[in-house]
Amino acid sequence: MNNRVVTGENLPRRAQLEVAHRSFVAWLSVIGIFSAIVFMAIPVKAQVFADLAQPMQLAQAGQIHRSPQHVNRLDQEILILRAEMAKRRGEWPQLKHYLSILEKQPILPEFAPRVEQLKHFKPEQSPLDKILSFFGVSDTPSLPLHDRNAVVAIVLPLSGAYASAGEPLQRAIQEGLTEAGFTGKLVSIDSELYDSVYDIWNTLKYYEPSFIFGPLQKEMVANWQLLDTGVTTFYFNEVLRLGSKEFALAPSKLVGLEQLFQIINDNAYQHVMVISDKSDQAQLLKNSFAQAWKDLNRPFYLESHTIDGNVGRTLDKAFDMQASKDRALWVEHSLNRHLSFEKRARRDIDLVVSFVDQHQAIQVSPYLNYLPIPAMYTHVWYPSQMPNLNYLLNNLDAMSQTLAILPFYLAENRVLKQQHSEQELKIGLFYALGRVATEIVKKSDLSSSVDSLVNTEFGSYVRNAQGQFHLLPMVYWADQASIQRLSALSR
Repeated sequence: MNNRVVTGENLPRRAQLEVAHRSFVAWLSVIGIFSAIVFMAIPVKAQVFADLAQPMQLAQAGQIHRSPQHVNRLDQEILILRAEMAKRRGEWPQLKHYLSILEKQPILPEFAPRVEQLKHFKPEQSPLDKILSFFGVSDTPSLPLHDRNAVVAIVLPLSGAYASAGEPLQRAIQEGLTEAGFTGKLVSIDSELYDSVYDIWNTLKYYEPSFIFGPLQKEMVANWQLLDTGVTTFYFNEVLRLGSKEFALAPSKLVGLEQLFQIINDNAYQHVMVISDKSDQAQLLKNSFAQAWKDLNRPFYLESHTIDGNVGRTLDKAFDMQASKDRALWVEHSLNRHLSFEKRARRDIDLVVSFVDQHQAIQVSPYLNYLPIPAMYTHVWYPSQMPNLNYLLNNLDAMSQTLAILPFYLAENRVLKQQHSEQELKIGLFYALGRVATEIVKKSDLSSSVDSLVNTEFGSYVRNAQGQFHLLPMVYWADQASIQRLSALSR
């Protein structure tokens, strides 16, 4: 498998010739040599060229006063003319690129009708695209692993502020493709070296890629979609709308609630108590879980409690422990004698779900074990905030008999053997994303299933009908100062 990082120095020969050709044509257009343009066979209509050349020739003759307003008007008109030429040629990606530039500047009144006409232009969809769009279903992100002529491109930030995310992501993709037996050509592009996605595509298209991994940043993904390259593309972010041949993968805490429902379904839990802290994240998780529970029309029992300052007091109230104590005190007072009694807890709850942070989580399990019949209650911890790995390592003994739903890269045994920095954990996330991405494209039969949970060595994922994949957290069993991943749960 060939792997190249593309810069301006190692472009294909055809790309270099094309760049030189474009520079020559641009020079000719500036000095207004119409005959040379015709000789180069550039498909520009004479009238359009005259519109472009006339202001330049007048400026050279000194007949135009170059005020800033006039220069801005001239630049805008040239940009509109280029967009109109792209429309005539049917170059949809270039047209959208010019429109995206125009949207960032105030349009002069005399140009407004022309810009509006350009905005309303839509290319014809293929019959397949129309069918997929109608049903809201995306195709499968298949990659030609064993085609020697296949070209796979990786477009990620390998320098700058996002290098710590792009580098492990690229390494994971490369390792995954190698293990899958990819025999084609691999091209890597550092997206931080280019001013725009249009510049990246102008370089990349000469390699004729059959599959693209990336981009990563949300804004860059949105701009890349405007290019409409027609190449199967796999983004690494949450994308609201995906077109044909577009797919995306991102971690999602809300979609990760699927793992919680999996536990409930596999173990037939019927009476669930939810404990949450006051943070916005916890309340969002609690409300989303409650809404999903309601949508399933379950004939079972669900109640929720919010921790108000003290975990113990909140749980005492939730399990009626304080009520039991109050009843005993009332009996003592009524009989006017001291009684020995044992506090009783509710027995109608078989699952406790806690949407709390790490500091409160280590208090919930000991409390449940303190109850008269602790074996009755199963505790599932779904962190409301990303736990600190070092904190978990130092407090594992408090996480007794707990099902913890944690990110794969955070809780694997090989990770828990030593202290890690927050930066290393961030790298772990993107490495996991890259490995899961290669698993998705490697097993297209599984990745085409909508709303089905698929387990891989590097984490579980689920996809929707539009082609958005979500990396889910994993289920671990924490007990006796150790933690291990569970592939199957049984009550």
